[in-house]
Amino acid sequence: MPLDTNLSFRQESRKRETQPIFLYTVYDYKGTGENLYYAGYDTNVTFDGIEYLKFPISHSDITENVKGEIDNVKVQISNISRLIEAYLQNYDLRGKKASIKMVWANKLDDPDCYIEFSNHIDSYTSNVSDVVFNLLSKFDILNVTIPGMVYLREYCQWLFRGEECSYAGAETSCNKTWQRCKELENSKRFIGFRSIPGRRGFV
Repeated sequence: MPLDTNLSFRQESRKRETQPIFLYTVYDYKGTGENLYYAGYDTNVTFDGIEYLKFPISHSDITENVKGEIDNVKVQISNISRLIEAYLQNYDLRGKKASIKMVWANKLDDPDCYIEFSNHIDSYTSNVSDVVFNLLSKFDILNVTIPGMVYLREYCQWLFRGEECSYAGAETSCNKTWQRCKELENSKRFIGFRSIPGRRGFV
């Protein structure tokens, strides 16, 4: 039987296609609504209509402490080009919201396929080679999104008056919260995950 010399290549290609990619955003860094977008990848990455520029950037493990809280997360980004240093000198990034999204190379055309960790920059340090941002230990929210399902405690994912929602009353709007669903007496169709502890999310 001839040896399938393409097997290894196909396996490696498949690994690359399905590998996770980390996308980083610093929101409103100038105070004018502009954001910084970087990808910890070897090429620029376009996801959900936004282009993330390739850049040497990474972050520490996102882990929980003994209290069930997410520990401080450090984001390290190259300062060799002095680009990041210029941002630090011109803008105070402390308190700015920052997020880390994990997407998959073979799912970049699906804007609903990601895992996101978001928080605010507490402090940062810099030297000639790197800048390290320290994100606060208590996250505002941890939203976990996978294809077809969003795990949120207080919000419903169904389209209001859609087939899954099935609301047929007189009201014409809904903010998709648990409270609103109860007001409309449609809580049996609520698809939020009430068992998730407050302000936290899990897969």
